[in-house]
Amino acid sequence: MAEIERFTPAFPNSRFDEQITQYAMMSLSELKNMDRLVAYGEKTLATNPNSLGTLTLLANAYADDPKPGSLAKSATYAQKTIDVAKADAPDADRSRKLAAGVAHSTLGYVYVKQDKNAAAIPELKAACALLKGQDEQSYARAMYFLGFAYGKLNKVTESREVLMEAVKITGPMQQPTQELLAKVNAVRAKGK
Repeated sequence: MAEIERFTPAFPNSRFDEQITQYAMMSLSELKNMDRLVAYGEKTLATNPNSLGTLTLLANAYADDPKPGSLAKSATYAQKTIDVAKADAPDADRSRKLAAGVAHSTLGYVYVKQDKNAAAIPELKAACALLKGQDEQSYARAMYFLGFAYGKLNKVTESREVLMEAVKITGPMQQPTQELLAKVNAVRAKGK
């Protein structure tokens, strides 16, 4: 971080600004330093209010922050990311679509955490549509929460279908998806 903090003033308006910002914020996230992450992100947004990477990282950081008001901030940053990305525009490139997909997923996750599962489903479906075939791990995460939201609404068939697809994706979400699928299958078996 010290090197990054020296680089930015030494090379203002560098073509590497966006990448360095992302690296700094991911580092602060890994260090679990929420105060510095927010300060750095807010400083970046003051100079570049439409930085998709910064908006996305702040949305994700706030989504997992236990402080009161963090979920509302996460939702605000996720919605701004979706608005700025304009993923449905004809000129939207892969990075804009990925940013919007991750933002829809984050917004759906926030709604799940708030037990607003009906509101989460359209966000998570939008995320899945944008992330499928683009970012396997983000897609798996969105699918997991989509299956979870369906399950919480007792839409067992829909939950099972989503989770059956998600469980095939190798990665960190595979085990939790298998466990959730087992619970959904148990509920389904009791319902027969």
